[in-house]
Amino acid sequence: MPSADLLVTCHPSEQSLCGQVARMVTQTLQAQGRDVLSDDLNQTYFNPVISPAEYANFFRDEIPTDLTDLAEHLSQAERVIFILPVWMYDMPALLKGYFERVWRPGIAYRIAGDQISPLLTHIREMIVIVTHGRNEEETDACGDATRTFFATSLPTLLPNLQSNIRFDFYALDTPDKAAITDQLEAIRKHLTIGGKGVA
Repeated sequence: MPSADLLVTCHPSEQSLCGQVARMVTQTLQAQGRDVLSDDLNQTYFNPVISPAEYANFFRDEIPTDLTDLAEHLSQAERVIFILPVWMYDMPALLKGYFERVWRPGIAYRIAGDQISPLLTHIREMIVIVTHGRNEEETDACGDATRTFFATSLPTLLPNLQSNIRFDFYALDTPDKAAITDQLEAIRKHLTIGGKGVA
């Protein structure tokens, strides 16, 4: 039975808050003896583009060789943790390409006629950690497409999802160290004893 924690990150700077959060999450889970798998899409030079040749075989359950490790990690995960910034009101292109190329037929679902059958039935928890330059009020006014994607769209491929928690860091263009510390602690608490995301 899959039991690993899969951490997926996409920020190009290891010194960013996303990088800091990723290290904290990894250390917290490893301290509990958890098996942590890490897919850093920048460090692994992930290619987010579906080529014409790849698309020609996209619905034939043929997995390109550069996706083998990513697909294997998904198959071992009981919990998936996504850490990402919001850029241009949405997730970075690298992460969008990850979902388009990796969460594909033969890995995330199977298509038979007009029926879609999810395959990632072993994933039971999802944690989404998001950083924003704008404050929460400005984000609400401008929009954040990742909210609908992670809250509504992606869970349709995870039929046994029991927990979907989100943590947001706002106003990082003018950072409040105390607010950042509080949110980091909320994440750490959730990973150790359970809890709810704090907006």
